[in-house]
Amino acid sequence: MNQKFNNAVIFSGGGTRLVVYLGMFAALEKLGIKPDVIIASCGGAFAATVINAFPDNFSRKQYVQSEEYYQFVSNTKLTNFRKLHKIGLLTLSKIRNNTNAPFIEDVFSRYLVEMNQDLSVYFPSLKNVRFSQEIPTVIVGSEILFNPSETSKKRNERKLYRKVFFTDSETENRINPELIFEISDIYKKSTIDNNPKIETKFSMLESTRVSISDMFYVAPAFFDNRYFAGGAIDLIPIELAKSFSNNIFYEKKQIYSKTELAFVRSVLGYDGNQRLQEIENAFPDFQIDMSSIKSDLKGHYLEKNIDWKRFQIDFLYPKNYQSFKEDIEKQWQYGFNLTIKSLKTYNQ
Repeated sequence: MNQKFNNAVIFSGGGTRLVVYLGMFAALEKLGIKPDVIIASCGGAFAATVINAFPDNFSRKQYVQSEEYYQFVSNTKLTNFRKLHKIGLLTLSKIRNNTNAPFIEDVFSRYLVEMNQDLSVYFPSLKNVRFSQEIPTVIVGSEILFNPSETSKKRNERKLYRKVFFTDSETENRINPELIFEISDIYKKSTIDNNPKIETKFSMLESTRVSISDMFYVAPAFFDNRYFAGGAIDLIPIELAKSFSNNIFYEKKQIYSKTELAFVRSVLGYDGNQRLQEIENAFPDFQIDMSSIKSDLKGHYLEKNIDWKRFQIDFLYPKNYQSFKEDIEKQWQYGFNLTIKSLKTYNQ
């Protein structure tokens, strides 16, 4: 087994944090603790792709302030599932049901955001980004172990999802399966199979499309004649990071809302807040506390809103391109400043 990396950073997704992660990465570099490996899930996967695509933090920030990225954000389309009599009733039913994944949930047709299978349609500048050893990266996703025709049937304790790590072949050699395939008590009765896979033939954009395919939010990805779901299967893959790195830098997240808890419980079959607490108890060092990010960046962060007149969920978009660039700057600076503040006592 190869020597461990020294510093790993985990970009764990949630909301539109990817710009905050770019600021976080820049701060780690300024502090002299530039990550030797990036581990990313959900929106964090996009941040990892941008970091790999551009040679420095200035050009990375320029990209997320570009017209290309602005057009993607401002033209995000929501599906008919946004109607409150659809997503609202589903949410209420899941909140009221405390059972851990009694059924095989339909994640194929019930989702909020339209997303092309090929992300290069939106991001041509990122089309040819590949995993490499220049900035070793692991992106977390999951393979769906059931067919669309099986949805709504009773699960009967069947395992429905398998964790997948997307990376390059050299980084794969750093991963020791015996160290990362630990089964927390939280996962034992979940829908998650306890034998993760490692994939090395996917591009970074394909892997990112997999990782952002979160339950009831974005439709599953379909590659290599298989369906894949998102990185929510393991937002903070601390066991993986611990297995091949000496120091782990990651964000302390806000607790799951009632809705988020209900969706994780109904699809993945475990309590998301118990998992967050487990991580904090076991790995308290080198946390960047972003638990108040929604209030700290309120008004400068893509947010959901209820349009009561149309009885549907909408996004609050930036007013114009200039406002968008200013919001990006605030998000980037927030990640940078908070990381500097959180790690000011770190001794290299």
